[in-house]
Parts: sequence; structure tokens; C-alpha cells
Amino acid sequence: MKKFILIISIFIIGTATLLAEIAPEEYLRMQQQAPEHIIINVLKVSTRRFLFSRTINLTVQAEVESVVTSATNLSPGDRITITYTHYKPKKGVAGPRPIPILKKGTTTDAFLAFDQQETSYLPAARGASFEPLLTWKITEEFL
Repeated sequence: MKKFILIISIFIIGTATLLAEIAPEEYLRMQQQAPEHIIINVLKVSTRRFLFSRTINLTVQAEVESVVTSATNLSPGDRITITYTHYKPKKGVAGPRPIPILKKGTTTDAFLAFDQQETSYLPAARGASFEPLLTWKITEEFL
């Protein structure tokens, strides 16, 4: 009986970590549905870390280099604030991609949504928010 419970426990834990992954096509869908797709130049990055926590709160000041789509009528030269939380997962733990920590002086695509309460922009495609548009095709063999 103890062996059976141990085997079931291992199976449940193993399955739960596999199911925590987000499928690549979901990242693509989130990017395509983002209200803002812009190219930004990162001007300043402020971080706030908490003791014994795996999270880092970030506030990013950026300048809009170019606009692909914008629900808030952004234009090149506009300066925006982006706020988000980066979570550093434990080694070997499966799960959604963490939103990367942007670095000052870099230029990157940004898939964002405007938050009126925070009066800043938030990542709209989770871990793919600061990557170029994912353009690979999903073939029938993977469906």
C-alpha cells in the first residue's frame, strides 16, 4: 500500500510540473492580441527586491523607437513607463517563462497593455513580451 501511494504521489507531482508549461502557440497568441506592439529603447531600469523572495519588481523608463500597433496612439519619441514583476524559478522546475529583466541601453520589441490604475504599461505576453514576434508555423504533426 505504501509503495502504491508513493508511486501515485510521484506521478501527480511529475505530471503537475509538466502541465505548468505554456505552449509556444499560446505565447504567439498573446503577442498577436497585445494592444501595443512597439520597439523600445530602454533608458533606465529600477529594481526592488525583497529579502528571501524569488521576485524582483521592475520599473522601466523607455523611449518608443517605432510603432507596429498601438491602442493608446503611441508614436516614435514618446517616453513610457513599464512596470512588472520578474520571478526567478528554482532550477529544474518547469513552468511559464519568466518575464526577462530588461537592461539599460538595449532596444527590443515590446508587447504591452496600458494599465490605467498604475498609469504605466504592463507586459501583455508574459515571458514573450520582450521578444520579436514569434513567427514559426505549427505543423500538423504537433497538433
